[in-house]
Formats: sequence, C-alpha cells, structure tokens
Amino acid sequence: MNLEYFLKTYLRERPLFLSLIRAKEALLYQKYLPLKKPILDVGCGDGFFAKVAFGKKYIDVGLDVEDSRVEEAKNLGVYKKIVIYDGQKIPFPDKYFSTVVSNSVLEHVSDLDIVLKEIYRVLKPGGLFITIVMAKPWEENLFGAKLLGDFYKKWMRRKQVHVNLLKKEEWDNEFRKAGLKIGETVGHLTPISCRWIDLLHYISIPSLLSYKLFGKWVLFPDLAKNIYPLKYLAKIVSENVPSEKSGAIFYVLKKRI
Repeated sequence: MNLEYFLKTYLRERPLFLSLIRAKEALLYQKYLPLKKPILDVGCGDGFFAKVAFGKKYIDVGLDVEDSRVEEAKNLGVYKKIVIYDGQKIPFPDKYFSTVVSNSVLEHVSDLDIVLKEIYRVLKPGGLFITIVMAKPWEENLFGAKLLGDFYKKWMRRKQVHVNLLKKEEWDNEFRKAGLKIGETVGHLTPISCRWIDLLHYISIPSLLSYKLFGKWVLFPDLAKNIYPLKYLAKIVSENVPSEKSGAIFYVLKKRI
C-alpha cells in the first residue's frame, strides 16, 4: 500500500483537504504493523481512519467521549468494541493494552496531562503508544496566516479546536513527563503542504455542504477519485521534514519496563 492508494481510498468518502492529511498519516502507521494486541484507539471518532489505516475489526477497543461521532464508528463496524468515557478516566485496568494509538486527537484535549497519564497507566510495560499530533508550525505556515497574520491563526485555532498546538520540544516534554520514552519521530507536514492544505479547506466547501444536506461528504465516490490528479496531490504531502519544523509529528513512544 502506498500514499496514492490511501489517498484514493479517502477521496471516495472524505473532503480533499482531509484526504491529504489522513492518507499520509495512514501510510506512517504501516511501518509498525502488525500492532501487538490488545489495541486501544483513544479518540476513535467516526472510525473511518482506523478502517482505512488498519482494516475492520483490527483494533480491539475504540474509545471516545459521548458527544463525538462515535455512533458512526458503531455503524461502520470497525472496532471489536466501542467504549464511551468521560474524557479522563479510561475504564480499563492497569497494564491492560499492549498498544495504544491516537490519531490527531491530543491537540484537541483540554486535560492533556490526565489523558497521557491514563494512557501510560493502561499500557503494559514495554507497550507502544503511537500517535500523531498537530504542532505549532501548522498555524505558522497556513496560507491565511501569511496574509492575515495572528487574526487568521486565532480564528483557525478556534475553528479547529486546537487547544494544544505545541512546539516539538514541548510535546517531547509532555510525553516524558507522563513517563513515556520517545522512540521515533517523523515530521510529515512541510511548510508548503500546510499552505496547500489550508487552501484546500476552501476548495472542499462543497463537501461540507453535501454533508450537512445529505449526510455524506462525497455524493459521487467514483467520480471524486477519478477527477483528482492523484500523483500531483500525493507529492504535496509525500516529503518529510525535520520534526521541529513540521506542522504535524508522528510519535512512537514506549512505556518503560
């Protein structure tokens, strides 16, 4: 499976800007498959990312708060079990999971310290926590930020509910403070890709209208995947960048034995 495969799969059911981000994220996880079970997905949302990146029924537990789109995940049948929780206490015993994944979730979490400590608690010694987080360079490199400065950054931060847009060293500190050892990091949103994705938000407005009116992001899946220049689009997000300069960072963390 390559970047174009994930991009094509996403474009069948999701907007263009989101497809670019998620396709690259899905590709990054492939290096670590198969994941050691049991597996927990913290902030599972509608489950579509897990379906594309890992396949149906691959992850044991999908976890999210009540006001998320978790009902859609139930309908997709992606997880073996879906658990709704209070956003703080993960309702599983200590050292229960061998692997925890969390994709583009932690930047939205208000009680970051609590959530990270809970992830550490439910991980088995030597277990992996694999996560992707948005980082400070994301908003610094938005196309709109180049034109409108701090006004646009603040507006987009509120719109995207980014509570924690941290620098790489700040993310490192948060993970270490929770007791996690940093293994690999990959910066995967270059300044240019951040600008492109920002612009594509506005090109994707028809998808938003479609979702509000019909409950579907893409009305004609086969048409959508065929009209886009996949090779060119894949190039926008294909390049990695030093984590300190990246708009998003892929982390592989380990619970110390």
